[in-house]
Amino acid sequence: MPAYAGMTNHALTLLLILLALAAWRVLAAAHLGMELYADEAQYWTWSLAPDWGYYSKPPMVAWAIWLGTHLFGDGELGVRALSVLVYPLTAWLLFLFVRRLFRADPRAEAMAFWTGVVYATLPFVSLGAWLITTDAFLILFWTLSLYLLGFALDSGRWRDWLLLGLAIGLGLMSKYSMVFFGLGLAAYLAIAPERRRLFLDPRPYGAAAVALLMLLPNVLWNAGHQFVSYAHTAEISQLDRALFHPAALLEFVVGQFAVFGPLTFAGLLVIAARPKTWLADDRLRLLAAFTLAPLAAFLGLALLSRAFANWAAFAYAAGTALVCVTWFMQGKRRWLIAAVALHLAAAAAIYHAHDLTGALDIQLGRKTDPYGRVTGYRALGAEVAKRLQAMPDARLLGNDRKLFALMRYYARPYGDNARYLNPTGGLDNHYALTADLRDAPRGVFLLVSEDKLDAKLPTWFAEVVPQPPIEIRPYPDYLVTYRVWRVRDYRGP
Repeated sequence: MPAYAGMTNHALTLLLILLALAAWRVLAAAHLGMELYADEAQYWTWSLAPDWGYYSKPPMVAWAIWLGTHLFGDGELGVRALSVLVYPLTAWLLFLFVRRLFRADPRAEAMAFWTGVVYATLPFVSLGAWLITTDAFLILFWTLSLYLLGFALDSGRWRDWLLLGLAIGLGLMSKYSMVFFGLGLAAYLAIAPERRRLFLDPRPYGAAAVALLMLLPNVLWNAGHQFVSYAHTAEISQLDRALFHPAALLEFVVGQFAVFGPLTFAGLLVIAARPKTWLADDRLRLLAAFTLAPLAAFLGLALLSRAFANWAAFAYAAGTALVCVTWFMQGKRRWLIAAVALHLAAAAAIYHAHDLTGALDIQLGRKTDPYGRVTGYRALGAEVAKRLQAMPDARLLGNDRKLFALMRYYARPYGDNARYLNPTGGLDNHYALTADLRDAPRGVFLLVSEDKLDAKLPTWFAEVVPQPPIEIRPYPDYLVTYRVWRVRDYRGP
């Protein structure tokens, strides 16, 4: 009998677990008070001007931050709010997807439950739910697309295929890696003889057309901005400098144990090496295709050029289902419990590193603190805001993308109308595209930089007045000195 309002015991238990995990993450984040990473601060600056595209990414992450800050305030928790909500929603969608995919099996509810629990505790989810990244929304719409694909394959109705296209389009507006969904589908059709007729069916191509139509506003935005997003995507993959890099391949593979979890990734490798365990079952073939095909593509990319460990994270939506269902069918439930326990231990280490080291009386430094890269910018922003407040005719000026984004966030609102010093004229970040000082060179600016620019500035500006430096000591063993100048009327090098 349903446990609550038609909800099964497994579903209700999973929902409670997801709520508990979300509450733990919010409380731990509030307790730690972790500052923003530079990329998060950059996405926040994007959200101040909602648009159809940005220099390096499609717009979804900026839209999410805009919504989160309007609902929960512009503090760090508000910036990251949608990420906290999206990962549990993805786990729930994965539960629904597996439950429907294996609905003919009396164990479907239990297999779906374990898939949801394991996914919700994966290392990259535990870390990702603490941050605001493009991956959060990519994986959400990837999982939604998998769920809708099940309906489309079963019914064959145009409506279901077009809904699938909408979901894929939303994924493309989150991150361009959503194109690998097409690779997964092609791989599935290729290994499923009874599905190969879909290669000649107009409905999958109709779904693709809808997805491209959803992406069209971003394409048009890029067309008006020198196609910078697509050029940047090609640049970071370094395909134009492709070489043979076995060491990079090994680094990528080792990184997957951290991203997907040591037990779950080892389990996936065993399953991949034994295709007889999944080729005979169409449901497992579907999961394997959407896991192994994208993963193989990134393995090839890592070998030929480079691939960061998190790039393949979206493959682990289906990958989690593949591992959990296979283990469940093979009676390896203890492996499921062990994986969740290991993942929770890793999450506790991530969330409570300061508490644990404090209890052990361990003094953390810049290199030993796991949050060392995001410590000290709040203090820097406060000092920059203080100086801008005392200099009302000046606007903030920076020359480093990451530092510029962090100062704009932590010096708010005094960081508004900031400009970016770009003497080379290179178009290598969003601020060079939208806030280049050359586009509005006149006026007074407060330049804050880590670089030694004293010899160059007099040739660039009509007036240069050095200011006292800003010194930030986030740790007893680490001092950062920021150089400061009051400059007027940019003339260029």
